[in-house]
Amino acid sequence: MGVPKFFRYISERYPCLSELAREHSIPEFDNLYLDMNGIVHNCSHPDDNNIHFHLEEHQIFQEIFNYVDKLFYLIKPQRLFFLAVDGVAPRAKMNQQRSRRFRSAREAEQLEVKAAQRGERREHERFDSNCITPGTEFMVRLQEGLRAFLKTKISTDPLWQRCTVILSGQETPGEGEHKIMDYIRYMKAQPDFDPNTRHCLYGLDADLIILGLCTHELHFVVLREEVKFGRNVKRASVEETRFFLLHLGLLREYLELEFDALSTPERRLDVAQLIDDWVLMGFMVGNDFVPHLPCLHISSNALPLLYRTYIRIYPTLGGNINENGKLNLQRLQIFMSALTEVELDQFKEHADDLKYMNAKTEAFDIDVAEITANESHDSDLAALIDQSTKLYEDDSEEDWSDEAAGLMHEFQNYKRNYYRNKFKSDVQHSQLIEELGHHYVNALQWVLDYYYRGVQSWDWYYPFHYAPFISDLKNIEQVQINFQLGTPFLPFQQLLAVLPAASCKLLPAAYHDLMLLPSSPLAEFYPLEFESDLNGKKHDWEAVVLIPFIDERRLLSAMVPCEALLTNSERERNRHGPMYVYNHSAESQGPMAGHPPLRALPHLYCTEVAKWSREIALNLPHSVCVELPNAARHVFFPGFPTMQHLPFDFELRHDRVKVFEQVSRNQNMVLMPRRRQLEDTLEAVAGQYLEQVVHIGWPHLIKAKVVRVATREQRVDEEGISPNDPRRFDSECKSLQEQLSVKPLPAPGA
Repeated sequence: MGVPKFFRYISERYPCLSELAREHSIPEFDNLYLDMNGIVHNCSHPDDNNIHFHLEEHQIFQEIFNYVDKLFYLIKPQRLFFLAVDGVAPRAKMNQQRSRRFRSAREAEQLEVKAAQRGERREHERFDSNCITPGTEFMVRLQEGLRAFLKTKISTDPLWQRCTVILSGQETPGEGEHKIMDYIRYMKAQPDFDPNTRHCLYGLDADLIILGLCTHELHFVVLREEVKFGRNVKRASVEETRFFLLHLGLLREYLELEFDALSTPERRLDVAQLIDDWVLMGFMVGNDFVPHLPCLHISSNALPLLYRTYIRIYPTLGGNINENGKLNLQRLQIFMSALTEVELDQFKEHADDLKYMNAKTEAFDIDVAEITANESHDSDLAALIDQSTKLYEDDSEEDWSDEAAGLMHEFQNYKRNYYRNKFKSDVQHSQLIEELGHHYVNALQWVLDYYYRGVQSWDWYYPFHYAPFISDLKNIEQVQINFQLGTPFLPFQQLLAVLPAASCKLLPAAYHDLMLLPSSPLAEFYPLEFESDLNGKKHDWEAVVLIPFIDERRLLSAMVPCEALLTNSERERNRHGPMYVYNHSAESQGPMAGHPPLRALPHLYCTEVAKWSREIALNLPHSVCVELPNAARHVFFPGFPTMQHLPFDFELRHDRVKVFEQVSRNQNMVLMPRRRQLEDTLEAVAGQYLEQVVHIGWPHLIKAKVVRVATREQRVDEEGISPNDPRRFDSECKSLQEQLSVKPLPAPGA
């Protein structure tokens, strides 16, 4: 999932990022990578609201194979085709997986209840989407099906025979998109790597955009299905699906414009260094591994606030906060201290709403001085909050107006209630907040490591549902960061860690009692009822699911007695495995048995070689995610748009750009090519361009033929010069202006 709402936000702020993937104008790509789990989910349960929808397993597999084949034929990779299915995830991701699966089980149960109330009965057993987790029988069969599918395609389809194909399946530890990044880093570390490799990454997670930028590869595109927002959106069939190419090269150039204020005549902004800090700022509004900072919501324009603060304090930093994946703690403290003003401004903006919401609990009728010394926790917290207010003061309280003092009073109460209500900890509050800050800084570093170097600790995780306030992030320079690599869970260990009791059938029977019996040593980790907290968000899917984090030691200890009850086939499921590398062979490798829906083949013309993760692991003291010296920056590659080579002006403004179904409510980066001064006559211009092939649609250049040149009064075409209709000319100009400013993405059929 990545950063919630990030894709929509960034697509509306930078409207020219994406273009429709037209079959005959797609650029040539060297490598295509598929983050497979989105495909598996969409092909197996495309309509969760319809309890009568049902596909047999062989139909699901056929849908998946068809989708993969469609993507291959759309992009036609020249060198490498890499398919990555989620394997066992780092513990830091399991907390989010656990929340999502518990919510999914509850929503499925609620749908069943509503259907029963309408008198509807299910004709088939419900497809439990939680089976799309490593180690289930479904995923094992899918892995075997994918292996057979790849062998079949390479043996029978000439287009598939010209590139290497790699399957990193559910047996191989790691999230799909991060296994892809591991392989890209491995390739970049090779001495013969081409710095101008053209990458295409397919997936639905918004964090693929951030991952792609982290590679610092200049020719990188994210391939996505057309995204429709709003209610009652129906998923299109494979044949009807439209795809869009999101150009990360354009995003790099947009970011140069966003932070243009940092460039001086003496020193041009280094966009590669800027991207590293931009990635860090994105993490602060929340991701799969660490909750968002209070008062920083992407839907409330948190990112521009972060950008403005960064621009303001950048001259004082002396360098990057994120130094190629490593935090500079001193600079991070400077940035966080500057953000305390943003935190207070955000609180002030929403103070009226907060007053209304808290009126029922009389939160704003309590003075900090009224917190009694008998409540030692509250006493410590009151003292801490009192200290934190000094961050907002200049020299004396005399400078504060009554209104400002009242605002600070309300903010103090809000923070006090936040910590008391959200954490409910027995730890002294001052100690809790110090611990929170320590864990939050460690979380930022773990995520940066994950994106720039891969997993640096399999067992680390952020142990809270919520983040601290920015103003409480103090003494950052003193935070100790030291991760131990550890080892990934086995598949059954992850299944027990992330699945709710309602999905116990996905595990071997030997483990069912651990999830179902009230006397189980793990019973508290499988609540049948649980609460959710919107925590400032608007939609149920954004809510914090308040279930306990799994205790790793208790989990592993409780599983030991059950292992003797596993069958041989179950033991075979509960292991890690290699990737598989496929290449075309001119000689038959023997027959292949049928794997429904795939038929048997008498002859395979494909080799399959196992490759373990340790064979591509990089044990380097530095990250290879840097811009390589021989990469061709700002050079036009066919199909890879750039804003360079054409003079233009730009402005951030509320232009009501319509990238999706509704016009944007936030600011848009508007690009304004500078008008050429044409002093020639209409006849001279027509003589130069008429019937000539030109490029239109900048920055997405499309070839077009000029068939008419016109002014309000006259027009010239192949039949010669003739009078023009001024009203029609004005109407056409207005229509063109609306097309370019209101809906930059082509409409269906365009």
